[in-house]
Amino acid sequence: MKEALPFQVNVSCKYGAPMGRYSAPITELSGKVHIRYVPFFSGDYDQGGAYWGGGRYTLPLFCAWDSDCVVYFRAASRETAKMVLSNENPNITFYR
Repeated sequence: MKEALPFQVNVSCKYGAPMGRYSAPITELSGKVHIRYVPFFSGDYDQGGAYWGGGRYTLPLFCAWDSDCVVYFRAASRETAKMVLSNENPNITFYR
């Protein structure tokens, strides 16, 4: 069975949707890093049920992760997201 992406993992919604998810600092990423655009459903919710807020003019949300940590951040495009990550952590490389 295919492993879920970090933003697809269901969150506890016992008391309503949580605001976002835990995000490590970009400097904690190491080695080769995955980066994906996080699609929203039913407004500003990710696939696992976390609420991100925003609205019409908010930048898209991206998720970057390695084997040990996950980072969420906003950027205008995937290329801009890669540039943001590389500027803050020059020791990482990217898949695809």
